[in-house]
Amino acid sequence: RDGKPLSQKLDSCTKQSIDFLCADAIDDEPYVSSQLNPLLHCRTEIVTALNWLADAFEAKHRFIAVYKNMSSLDTKIPASIESVEVRRMEGRYPMEIRAFRNLGKNTLIVGSAALLHLYRAVTEGRRQTTSFVTVAGNCVSSPRNYEVTIGTTVGQLLDRCGLVLQPSVLVEGSAMRGVRIDDPEHTTIRPNTSSILAFHMDRQEQLYNCIGCGRCIEACPSGLNPHKLYCCVTTNHAQKAISLGLHNCIGCSTCSYVCPSRLDLAYTITKGKQKFPNAKD
Repeated sequence: RDGKPLSQKLDSCTKQSIDFLCADAIDDEPYVSSQLNPLLHCRTEIVTALNWLADAFEAKHRFIAVYKNMSSLDTKIPASIESVEVRRMEGRYPMEIRAFRNLGKNTLIVGSAALLHLYRAVTEGRRQTTSFVTVAGNCVSSPRNYEVTIGTTVGQLLDRCGLVLQPSVLVEGSAMRGVRIDDPEHTTIRPNTSSILAFHMDRQEQLYNCIGCGRCIEACPSGLNPHKLYCCVTTNHAQKAISLGLHNCIGCSTCSYVCPSRLDLAYTITKGKQKFPNAKD
């Protein structure tokens, strides 16, 4: 999930004691279920690998973490899987920053999909050659999770899925923090690609003005005023933007997600951080 190869993460943990060993199956992003889905379908393999690591590092506690507020009523999450506790984590978005904060530094968090690849490596001698990817969006006829060969292009994957509309926006990663794809025929699936989202949007429907509801301020985990930053960036007031905490933005995109006027707050603020890299106007 974090892009760091599991081998490097495990190697760094040999220099410290591990109190908590967590299988991370938290999917709190809209549309995305590429951590939870492998857990539910390959639970024995994933828990076996989790137990291997817990035993190897003599971890005092082991558990599986899922998002408490599951959006799908059809997804049934048991209280335990293969005798390992399932913890329903709660808190404000983004969960991977907030959910594990109280566990302390001696916590090893491993994505559930990574554990499945570890199991295959140990039992079958298989290198990781695939990634679990959610393909969704209003252009996709049947949103679902795929195990995709690394190196497959986004265009090839979408052809395999079938589209009901021609996408006007393609996003790699989540709807809230993903990266726009401009060239799907030359953008490939990587080991940590979690999702490909295909949307068709009428740009005119997005061109609304701020209605002053304050939702972006309430939602911002960094305590910023996203709309003021948006205004400063769009009007090139660099010093004002920096004084308002421009570079404290963590890029979670919560502000854009909650904005009823559909202002592209997060994208604009991110561009502002690039445009105004320091205090010099």
